[in-house]
Amino acid sequence: MVLQTNRENKIREKINPVFFSVLLAVAVLTAMAITRSSTTLILELTAGLIILIISFLSPEAAVYFLIFSMLLSPEIVIAELPQREISVRMDDMLILIIAFSWLARNAVYKELGLFVKTPLNKPVLYYVLACVLATALGMLFGKVKPLQGTLFVLKYIEYFLIFFMVVGSIQSREQVKRYFIAMIIAALIISIYAIFQIPSGERISAPFEGKSGEPNTFGGYLVLIISILLGILLSHGSLKVKALSLGAMVFAAVPLIHTLSRSSWMALAGMYISLMIFSKRVAALTALLVIIILAVPMIMPEKVEQRYRATFMTKPVESPQQVKIGDTYLDLSASERINSYMKILEDIKDRPVFGYGVTGYGFIDGQFFRTLIETGLIGFAAFIYLLYKVFSTTFSVYRNTGDELFRGISLGMLAGLGALTAHALSANTFIIVRIMEPFWLVMGMVAASGSLGKTEEGVSG
Repeated sequence: MVLQTNRENKIREKINPVFFSVLLAVAVLTAMAITRSSTTLILELTAGLIILIISFLSPEAAVYFLIFSMLLSPEIVIAELPQREISVRMDDMLILIIAFSWLARNAVYKELGLFVKTPLNKPVLYYVLACVLATALGMLFGKVKPLQGTLFVLKYIEYFLIFFMVVGSIQSREQVKRYFIAMIIAALIISIYAIFQIPSGERISAPFEGKSGEPNTFGGYLVLIISILLGILLSHGSLKVKALSLGAMVFAAVPLIHTLSRSSWMALAGMYISLMIFSKRVAALTALLVIIILAVPMIMPEKVEQRYRATFMTKPVESPQQVKIGDTYLDLSASERINSYMKILEDIKDRPVFGYGVTGYGFIDGQFFRTLIETGLIGFAAFIYLLYKVFSTTFSVYRNTGDELFRGISLGMLAGLGALTAHALSANTFIIVRIMEPFWLVMGMVAASGSLGKTEEGVSG
């Protein structure tokens, strides 16, 4: 603790002169901008400047800004493209501001280290390089529009920045606890907002998604939150913590049902299987499953049953593209996905190594096939390696930690990884920012927990 205090004092000594020099320059530029700008722009610049200063002085405060902006920030479409749209959300801008403050802080005090060493550093680098190289080649051969490809790759990089900023900001167990509580509070706010949408009768989605919404994305986020809460519920010894976790799960489960997201239903199966494999509370999980099965006929909305029945048909509609499995026909949406996957397996033969580049092939609703066709076998291998290192890092923390909080979060992350892997079979889960921002936030907490555990062992030894 003394070493940490001395370290912070040294940081302040080096920060003060540089900080006030930068602040003076920003103030002059802001004053010049104010004389030529609208009131709205002035307010936005002022808010951005305040966030920049706070983030520069307190990395922990920056993480709280991120936590509450992830699904609670509006989205603005800046370009409509065939089969895609390019959008900017407020948290995209917030991440840029916070990333700038993070880089500035590291430039002032170089001993902090720009990227904290974790088992994921190399896998992240390999995957990013594969995406960049595949997209650059796609631009060279005319498959990728430069602006479109660049913006999408930058979005992929965005959530890795969150991971490194969270890992770098955590210095104690109490910080992990505070981040976790803040994340659950944000999830409760979002869930309550979604519950108020239920009377409309429409599929519900997260705030600020417009009339069309993205129920599938929202469902993936909710399953991740439920996974983390289940991890805490199964690992923590405190009855109070268990009760609070269970209550929060109920708030997340209600809107999840009303998303009518089939990918999210598959994700729940992936979550449950993962918990059965890794958790020692098999009896409790079995009892929970039995209760759910018995309760479903009584509490499940009729439209959920209708959604399920619409997926599997005994008679085909008039479409040559409809897929038949045994005596059952899949609906047109599911059939279209499967047909697109089959086409990808044919088209990848033309560009097997680096694929067509990010955005170079067209829209594909399935993470694994999309990664394969866009980044080729090289990018696909890098992606699978990244997922493996996420798993192995999380499992190592879960197996070795003696802390209930760390154990609960890591178990929840194992369940969440299983859930999102299942979700990704029919959705672009691992490149959807509204799912990946909280995912990499939690992964940063897990990675930091592993380092804190080693530190505590070293001190006690």
